[in-house]
Order: sequence, then C-alpha cells, then structure tokens
Amino acid sequence: MTVEVTRAALEVARTARTVLGADGITGARPVMRHAANLESVLTYEGTSELRTLIVGRSLTGLDAFA
Repeated sequence: MTVEVTRAALEVARTARTVLGADGITGARPVMRHAANLESVLTYEGTSELRTLIVGRSLTGLDAFA
C-alpha cells in the first residue's frame, strides 16, 4: 500500500465509525480494529517520508533534520 491509499482507507474507516455510531466502536462491527491496523500501517509507511528527506539531503546538501 502506498501512503496515500492507507490515508484514504483510514479516512473511510473513520467515516464508517461515525456513521455506525457506538456500533462502530464496540465489537459489533470491527471498524475500530481496522482503523487501528491502518494506523500501524501508516506509521510503518512513514518511513518512506524519512527516506525522502534523506535522499533530499543527499541531493541538495540541505539538512531537513536540523
């Protein structure tokens, strides 16, 4: 999954939670479980953003971490 796809899926899960109300939070519907899984995927995929900063530093010589 790309970061954009994961963010879109997380937005859908949050909307589903809102539409379902309390059922979106309880075990009756697994929306929050999916949202938690997507959050972990988004955190994992955030490493691509760090890689972008590292490559940018190599190309430009500008340190985005300072």
